Amino acid sequence: MPKEKLDLDTIEKVIETNEMVRSAQVYLTIDGELTSKILQRQPIGRVEGKSKFYLDMEGKNMPLSRNHSARVPIITGNITGKSLEDVYVILKYINSDNFLRKNVIGIHIEHEDNYQLKFRVENFVVNLGDVENLEQKFNNFKAFYTKAAKDKTLENYNIVSLEFNNQVVCTKI
Repeated sequence: MPKEKLDLDTIEKVIETNEMVRSAQVYLTIDGELTSKILQRQPIGRVEGKSKFYLDMEGKNMPLSRNHSARVPIITGNITGKSLEDVYVILKYINSDNFLRKNVIGIHIEHEDNYQLKFRVENFVVNLGDVENLEQKFNNFKAFYTKAAKDKTLENYNIVSLEFNNQVVCTKI
């Protein structure tokens, strides 16, 4: 087909209609080959509520895949528009931190401004509270976690609360 008859914009738009595609670039090389570069949407959380879907890196809803299940934290509880916005903020922070990305497996929404985290190995629940001062809360938590892991006392706690200003408050089993 002559290159003048190709409508590259239309081809890009058709590819971008796929819900798993973030963006597409279609072009012709100097050799006349039709080439495409496609960026896939990346899920960062899986919402398990009345409707089930992923949240992607931009905070947009993304359908579940029939072929693949992403290893991302599962979001449960009282899911509303505001709480999903807050969960997106929490997920972005979790994904930016290597320790949290490896260990957080779930976020439970008690209600707006009250979020709980579930960890992969530990049996305790982390009460995060609201999304204010996330960096300080998680730094305090990591300091607590490091100390408690060193002392081998992590299994003694069932609730770790980061809700209070500059404190980690724990409830023993």
